Amino acid sequence: MNSTAVPGTIRRTAFQRKALSRYLYRPAAVRRMPRWLKWLLISLLLLLLLIVGLVSCHESQKPASLATSALVGPRLTTGPVCLEEAVDVSGSMVPYTAQRERAEQQLFAFARRELAPTDLFSVSFFAGNGVLAQPPTALSGLRVPPVMPATVDPAGTLLAPGVTALVAARASTICASRALIVITDGEIFDEPDVIDAALKSGKYTRVYAVIPADSGWGRPSPLNGGALDAIEVQHFHDGGISGRAASIIDDAKPLDIIFGTVLADLTGQTLAQAAVTPAPTPSH
Repeated sequence: MNSTAVPGTIRRTAFQRKALSRYLYRPAAVRRMPRWLKWLLISLLLLLLLIVGLVSCHESQKPASLATSALVGPRLTTGPVCLEEAVDVSGSMVPYTAQRERAEQQLFAFARRELAPTDLFSVSFFAGNGVLAQPPTALSGLRVPPVMPATVDPAGTLLAPGVTALVAARASTICASRALIVITDGEIFDEPDVIDAALKSGKYTRVYAVIPADSGWGRPSPLNGGALDAIEVQHFHDGGISGRAASIIDDAKPLDIIFGTVLADLTGQTLAQAAVTPAPTPSH
């Protein structure tokens, strides 16, 4: 049977039915960054580089160790200065024992170079109670950190008994200026009126709470209220990447450097890197 062609139904190939130009590749238009945004990013980068440079310069000027530090300027305090140390030996502070003892050895060596023979040092340890470990003794004559007495009760963390033990050990000792350094993580649980009375009885020129940087930055909440508000909080680190970060962010320092800055505050001097004496040129 013959088929009859119907007008308008002629079949065409795909190339005939659709324009080839519809499939030609056309690259997407390039979107350019606005000029203002480009200059903003460049400015932020330059600002970041400037901040990094300033921080690096500041960090390089900080004393790194008491072994390479000195007290600079005339001593303004007339008479002996006294440094008293109350050491928290509750469970959370045990990991820092070796670090503290190394810092104290650095302190004693520093004192032999920089301090007067009449400047004194005493230590108590505290946890559930407080026990004197070192009565007021010339700093320049010390060599070995004091050992924690076996009579310290490990249960609890009470600062007041440690302060009371230090005050009772003074006898007739007279100091032109006196500082208390409390080595702790700040978790102390004294009754407010008890700790107030203990700190006021000490008649300290300055009181410092020196806290491990890796136990948290900022001021621990238990160190607030009454006489505790007058305590200056500082943080110490033991070097490494985390120590450098703590130094930049929270101005943390090695523990021996904190000892040195406290002594500088007491004598009215400045702790700085010791000047390097050039080696003598050999003669021929």
